[in-house]
Amino acid sequence: MPDSGSSRRAFIRTVGVVAAAAACGAADAKAQEYKPQEQKKLTKAAAKYQDHPNGNDGCGACPYFQFPKSCVLVEGDISPMGWCRMFTSFSPLDRGAHT
Repeated sequence: MPDSGSSRRAFIRTVGVVAAAAACGAADAKAQEYKPQEQKKLTKAAAKYQDHPNGNDGCGACPYFQFPKSCVLVEGDISPMGWCRMFTSFSPLDRGAHT
């Protein structure tokens, strides 16, 4: 006859494995729903884009700039020497970390 203590441990271990698998499945489904490429970009006018830098700030130094001439946030061709109101020197990953 099996020991009731080992049966209980096996049951608890099985429930834990099933719960972890369900949580991972939910996280995978959530990650698949998020599609950043489907987000709309701002027009140059809405972003107040200009094709020259604002002092020392230019698109080429912004983490949203994508070489050679595009931006994650603003549509159209973007010059690395341009500037818009979305300019930042912080990485998007750093946002909110300084509380």
